[in-house]
Amino acid sequence: MKRVCAYCRVSTEQDDQLNSLENQKRYFEQYIGRNADWQFCGLYVDEGISGTSVEKRIDFQRMIKDAENKKFDLLLTKEISRFARNTLDSIFYTRKLKGLGVGVYFMNDNINTLDNDAELRLTIMSSIAQEESRKTSERVKWGHKRQMEKGVVFGACPLGYDLKNGKLTVNEAEANTVRLIFDLYLSGMGFMLVSKELANRGIPSPSGAERWKPNVVRQLLRNEKYTGVLKQRKFITVDYLSHKRKPNEGEEAVITVENNHAPIIDKETFDRVQKEIQRRKTATFEKSRYSNRHIWSGKVKCAYCNSSFKRRINNKKSRNQQIMWQCTEALKYGREKVNAQGQKIGCNCRAIHEQVLKDNFLAVLNTVIENKDLVVRELKDHIRQVIANCPNKGDELNEVMAGLDKVADKKTRLIDMHLDGLIKLAEYRKSYAQYEKQQEALQKRLSALDSENKIARDLRQKLDNIDQAVENLVRLKEFGDSICSEVLHKVVVEGRDKMSFYLSTAENKDTAFFKIPLLTQQY
Repeated sequence: MKRVCAYCRVSTEQDDQLNSLENQKRYFEQYIGRNADWQFCGLYVDEGISGTSVEKRIDFQRMIKDAENKKFDLLLTKEISRFARNTLDSIFYTRKLKGLGVGVYFMNDNINTLDNDAELRLTIMSSIAQEESRKTSERVKWGHKRQMEKGVVFGACPLGYDLKNGKLTVNEAEANTVRLIFDLYLSGMGFMLVSKELANRGIPSPSGAERWKPNVVRQLLRNEKYTGVLKQRKFITVDYLSHKRKPNEGEEAVITVENNHAPIIDKETFDRVQKEIQRRKTATFEKSRYSNRHIWSGKVKCAYCNSSFKRRINNKKSRNQQIMWQCTEALKYGREKVNAQGQKIGCNCRAIHEQVLKDNFLAVLNTVIENKDLVVRELKDHIRQVIANCPNKGDELNEVMAGLDKVADKKTRLIDMHLDGLIKLAEYRKSYAQYEKQQEALQKRLSALDSENKIARDLRQKLDNIDQAVENLVRLKEFGDSICSEVLHKVVVEGRDKMSFYLSTAENKDTAFFKIPLLTQQY
């Protein structure tokens, strides 16, 4: 008696296809039962899984394991495309099963892999099935391109808009947030400060989280959709078999449609932001090149506007030269005021002598040395409290990862379903856009969880290193520029009589750098 099983697969989870699956189950059970020499030994079923790859077909993989364990002798399947739409997979797994003594009978194609000419016929039929998938993929791709040229939006809906039937319309409530972000950035805030300001105002992020990520702000500021311009195909699918996507690096033309929808940001403002992003990027590079020109450069910050202090010399031609450090906002605009455009400019923070900085830093350093045990204890208590407030995100991280895998599978099934002609283009676009939005939200949450977990790990490492770090400070015997460069992270100046010193106490400040205020002293 030959032990016989069957393999079924449908490429979507929709009700009509699941009904088809039930019909397949019933058919195989009856078909095998009618053969007196066959013994029915079960069905292997994959629901809603693409046929272009076998990697994520759980029951397919279980079937191969059972064949290795000699649980059946013959496998029935409806047709080659139900078994695999990838020629290499078809040949590889039929050879593997044949080597285990298991034949595969493709009923509609009338191919039994135990026959002498089966592999030749299977190769031809598999190639035809794969080529049909390729042609269908190309047709869909061509159709998408024509739709993109007409201004139909594919992908996630950006903050500030609503997406309906492939068209963007302004969501005024969200659009105000977009305008605010552009205004904050042009006012001098960076990505991080804009993120904090939005959180302080209680404005939720596009994913609904309370906290904004700087990278989300950066992406929003660089999104040309806010000017009414639609650019698509920035990412491309590598091939129709793997469905993997990558940035479009010139392999295909980016499709651009001007004046496609109502703008939220005028082009002049958008261009100013792009130039400012580039300017700050260049300035950061230049700063890294020249940051050691003066020992205090880049380390003195204003407590009121967060601007850096700039070095200047009073009475240059006199014997009574005075080296001063002054807030760049105050240096540029003077005392705080409101300009003609209603914007607040200038700063009331007063200039400070460089010698005062040196004297106060030395006083702080001596305080640390004299109160080493107290400093170590307070630092450890502070870090333990921060760690205790860092929730364990391991379970949520696993859930997000599982969610991403599930959405990716759904997208693959949707594509396969469309390639099979089972759904219309409009329904495909709608579902694909929903999956893209879900995927984007999950990816943002994953980035947030990774950052939070990294913060906790770094804090635990710093907790272990505190004793040695403070000991490094104690070993310093005299003040000098080298000491300042080694252990000072920054100084936040509120006035000539009040400033906070943030010390770096790690031996290798590039890899083990902690930046917490040790103490604030008034003078």
